[in-house]
Amino acid sequence: MKRSKVTLLILLWFRTVISSSSLPNIIILLADNLGFNDISLFGARSINTPNVDRIGEQGVQFKHWNSAAHLCSASRAALLTGKYPVRTGIYPGVFHADSVYGLLPTETTLAEYLRELGYATSIVGKWHLGHNTDFLPTNQGFDEWLGIPYHASGGSVEDHVCQYDRNETMWLPLYHNHRIVQQPVNMHHLAQTYTDRAIDFMQRHRHEPFFLYFPFSHVHQFTFVNAVEEMDWMVGKVLDTIDQLGITNNTLVLFTSDNGPWVAEQECSGSKGPFLGRWLMDHTAENCTACPHDYNPDPNVFRQCLLPNTTHRLQGVHCGADTGLGSLWEANLRMPTVLQWPGRIPPRQESPELFSSLDVVPTILSMVGQDTKHLSFDGMDMSDIWLHPSSRRTAGRVLFFWRDGFQSGPLPAPYGRMDVAAVKVGRFKAWIWTKSAHYNADVEVYHDPPLLFDVENDPAEAKPLDPQEHVNLLRSIPIWIEQHKAGVDWTFPLTLAKDPRLVPCVDQTTGCRTAVSYSFYPEVTL
Repeated sequence: MKRSKVTLLILLWFRTVISSSSLPNIIILLADNLGFNDISLFGARSINTPNVDRIGEQGVQFKHWNSAAHLCSASRAALLTGKYPVRTGIYPGVFHADSVYGLLPTETTLAEYLRELGYATSIVGKWHLGHNTDFLPTNQGFDEWLGIPYHASGGSVEDHVCQYDRNETMWLPLYHNHRIVQQPVNMHHLAQTYTDRAIDFMQRHRHEPFFLYFPFSHVHQFTFVNAVEEMDWMVGKVLDTIDQLGITNNTLVLFTSDNGPWVAEQECSGSKGPFLGRWLMDHTAENCTACPHDYNPDPNVFRQCLLPNTTHRLQGVHCGADTGLGSLWEANLRMPTVLQWPGRIPPRQESPELFSSLDVVPTILSMVGQDTKHLSFDGMDMSDIWLHPSSRRTAGRVLFFWRDGFQSGPLPAPYGRMDVAAVKVGRFKAWIWTKSAHYNADVEVYHDPPLLFDVENDPAEAKPLDPQEHVNLLRSIPIWIEQHKAGVDWTFPLTLAKDPRLVPCVDQTTGCRTAVSYSFYPEVTL
C-alpha cells in the first residue's frame, strides 16, 4: 500500500510519450445495485434502456464481467485502484455516515494516474469511499465532485418510497467538492442536477482529454423500473453531448454496475435473471425451520428470516437464502457491462471472456499508451480483448472472491473475518464457503472438496459437478488460495471505526433532522 504513490512516479518515468491531443476521453458510468437482466439489451422485458443498449450496440457486450467484491465500498475501491479490497482496507461491510476513515490517500486511483497524464478529472454522483476531508474524491485525483458521500439509504430524504423517508438518520447531504451544498438532497431533481453537471464538465474540457466518472445514485433503493429508466435517460444525455461536441470517436465509454440487485427489497430491487443461486435456495429450504436464531438472538430477526411474506425489509428472502447483493452468488457478481469506442472497437460484439472490475485501471492505462509492467495490480491488462472482443485467452484465469460475515474471527460480530469464499477459474466456479447475503440469516458451510459449478452452462448454480471428474482442478484451488492469501499485504479494516460526531450536518442547530428547504447552501452554479 505504501508503495502506491512511488509507483505512480515510476509509471510517469516509463510512460510512452503521447501528445495530449491524441489521448482518448474516458467516461465510466457506474450503476448502483443493477441486476444483469435489468437492461433491455441483456434481457429485461419490462424495462426500456435504449441508451445503455446503444453503447452495447455500438461496441461490445461483456457476458462474464464480474464485480470484484460483494458490497458497494469494496467494489468501488477495486474499480478505481485495480486491487482487492483487503489490500486497500475497504472491509468489512461499507462506509456509513459516522465512519471515520475512507480510501487512504496513499492509494493511487485511476483519476490520479490520468490527471498526471494531463487529463481533467471529475466525479458526478455517489462516492462511498469516505466523506471526511482526507478521503474526499478531490483528495483522490478528482479535480471536482458533485454528489452524495454514501448510498442513498445512508440518510433520510423527503418522500422516499423505500422506507427511508423517516428521521431514522440525519438528512442525506449533497456535496460540491469539500462542502455540503444541500441537505437533504432533493431527490426529485437529483438526476437533472447530476446530468447538468456532467454535461458542463464535458463542454468545458472538450478540447483536452478528460475523465468523467459518473457513479449514479440510481438504482440503489428507489421504485425500481422508474429509477433504471431515469438512469438510462442520464446515459443518453451523456452520449448525446459527446455526439454534439464531435468527440464520440475519441471517447471510450464504459457502463457497468458495482453490485447486483438488493433482492430483499423486492419492488425496490432488480432481477437476478438466470443467476438464481439455486443450490443455496434448495439447501436452505431443507432447514427452513432451523433458521439460526441463536446466531442472532434477536427474536425479530429470527421471525423475519422465516416469514418472507411479511412487510419487513427481508420480505424478498426465502428462509434466509438471499443470493443477491452482499453475497458471492452469480446474481451479485455478474454485471451488465457494455463498452464503446467508435473507430477502435467494432460494433455489435459480444465477449464471453472472464473479466473483473479489477481490470479497469490496468486496461485503461494500457489503452492510453502507458507501460503498466512496473505497477502492481490484481487486475489484468485486457486491452487486446476490449479492442478485439473475439479474442479468447482467459480460460485459465483465476479470480478470488473475498467476503465477511463468518461466525468466528477477529472482526466484531456480525463480520467474523474476511476470507476467500469462492474462486473462479475460467468457466468454473468453486465454493469453499457457501453463505447467503445476510449476515445473520444463515451460517456459512465449508466444502471439502470445494463445491464446483460450470457457471457458463449452469448460471443458476443448481447442479454441482462431480468432483471425481475434476480432481486436478479441485486439488489446485486450495493451493492457489493459500498462495494468494500469503501474498496479500493486508491493510487495517478501515470501515469499522465510527464517531457520531462525524455524521455530515450543515446545520447543527436542527441536527439535520428537521425539514429544510432544497435551496443550495452556498449557491452552486451548474
